[in-house]
Amino acid sequence: MKRFIYLGVSIVFLICSLSLLSLFLWIKQDIRNNIELAEYKYHSRGVEALIFYLEDDENSYHDRTHLAIWTLGKIRSKKALPVLKKYYLNDPEGRSCKGMHQDKLCQYEIHKAVKAIDKL
Repeated sequence: MKRFIYLGVSIVFLICSLSLLSLFLWIKQDIRNNIELAEYKYHSRGVEALIFYLEDDENSYHDRTHLAIWTLGKIRSKKALPVLKKYYLNDPEGRSCKGMHQDKLCQYEIHKAVKAIDKL
């Protein structure tokens, strides 16, 4: 009976470990894809391309939030901090943009990005 318990615990541990690894790899790939897209569009490298993407009003608010802000927060770029703070309205819960992500940058995402960078 103990063998089945150990086997069950081992299987659950393995599944959880594989799930976390998959999530990590998925996020890493999304970061890479976002940077490549911004680099291609702005003929710049890395953080600079993401900042150009964020500041370009031709890009939708949704794309600026989910491509540029999210990625800058994930890579924790100190260089991007002043730009992110420029767009931050001190709304950590995102109440000012709730349900309006097609019309405004997501304040909650900006808050998370700034917080992640400030931790360094």
